[in-house]
Amino acid sequence: MTMPKKLPILSPSIHTFEIVGEYSDYESKSHLFESIKNLMNEGKYCQVHCSGMPENYYIYKRIGGGLTIKLSSCPEYKKNYITLSGVNLARIAGEPSRLALTNLSPRGLACQEEIFLNELESLGILDVEDSIVWKMKRIDITQDFYVKTDPTLPMKVVRYAGKIKPHGKGREEHHDQHNEIRSCTFIKEKYNFELYDKHKQLSAEEEKGYAIRSEDIAASKNLVRYEIQLKRPYLKKFEHKNLDDMEISLKDHALFDYFTELKTVIPVLLYKCAYKMFGAHPWYNASGALERLKESNLDKSTKELVRAYIEAANHPDESVKYGKGKRKRIDETLDMLEINTAIIPDQILNNRQYARFPVAPIYSRVQGIDR
Repeated sequence: MTMPKKLPILSPSIHTFEIVGEYSDYESKSHLFESIKNLMNEGKYCQVHCSGMPENYYIYKRIGGGLTIKLSSCPEYKKNYITLSGVNLARIAGEPSRLALTNLSPRGLACQEEIFLNELESLGILDVEDSIVWKMKRIDITQDFYVKTDPTLPMKVVRYAGKIKPHGKGREEHHDQHNEIRSCTFIKEKYNFELYDKHKQLSAEEEKGYAIRSEDIAASKNLVRYEIQLKRPYLKKFEHKNLDDMEISLKDHALFDYFTELKTVIPVLLYKCAYKMFGAHPWYNASGALERLKESNLDKSTKELVRAYIEAANHPDESVKYGKGKRKRIDETLDMLEINTAIIPDQILNNRQYARFPVAPIYSRVQGIDR
C-alpha cells in the first residue's frame, strides 16, 4: 500500500519590512546622495524613474533585490526623509531564492543583520545615523503552506466568505490577472490580510522578464502564502508594550532586538488575525454541509431551520433574513457541527474544487502554536 506523500511543513517568519527615517541637516542629505551615486557607478544600485513622481523624490533599487531606497524632502518644514522598503534580509545576505525569508534563529538573525549593516554602511547611512530618527512603518509576517492541489481554492473561499460576511474584514483589494485569481487582500487600519498563490506570482514575474530561478518556480508549485502586513498603528502599540518605546539605532543592533521580540508573537498574531476574520471551523460547500447536517442527531425543528439556511446560502441571489433569535440558533448549531457559517455555493465550484471540500480554516495552517 502506497502511503500518501506528506506536505512539507514551513515555519512562520518575516518576509519584508519598511522603516522610515527623518533628519534635517543638509550635510547628511548630501552624504547619502554621494554614497548612493558611488554604488550606482559600481553597478550595485540603479535609479528608478516614475512618471508623475513629485519633485525632491528619488528612488533607488539594489541590483539583486532585497532593498529599495527612497529619498525625499519637505523644504517648507526643513525635513528630509529616507525610506528603506521591501527589505528582505535573506536576499541582502546573498540568498538567491525568491522564497527565502528572514532567519529568526539567534545565530541566523545576527548574521543577516550584520550583512544588512554592512550594506547600510556602504550606503553612507550609518555615518549619519546619529542625525536620523527612525520609525518602523511596516513588517510583513508570513506563513507559507503547501496544498495538495489547486492553490487558488483557499483564495476563492476566503474571497467569498469576505463578500457575504464583510463585517470586520476591512476593504477588499483583490488582484486578478487574465481572469485568474492571484490573491485575496483585505485592508484594515492596523494590518492588511493577504493570501496568494506564490507559484503564479513568480511565474508572472518571470513572464515580465525578471530573473526567477527554475528551482523557485518548481518549489513554489502548490505553495500558498498567508501574510499579515503589520502597519504603524499596530507596531507603535507593540513597541510601547514590548520594547519600552525604545529609539531605533540600527548600528546598535536595534533590528536584532526588535525582531527577536517580535518572533515570539508572530505565530500568535497570524493565528489570531485569521481566526478573528474568518472563524474557527472548516468551510463546507452546501451539499457537504447538508450531508453533515443529515448525519447529526439534532432535533427535527433545528435540522429544518439549519437546512433552510444552508439551502438559501446555496442560492446567494435569493436574499433571506433571519431574526436575532433564529440567527443565534443557526450559528450555535453550525458551531456545534463544526461548520463555518459562510457556506460556499456549489455553483461557484468546478468539479476539482468540489472534491476538495471541506477546506481547512486559514488559522489552522499556522505553525508554532500549542493547540
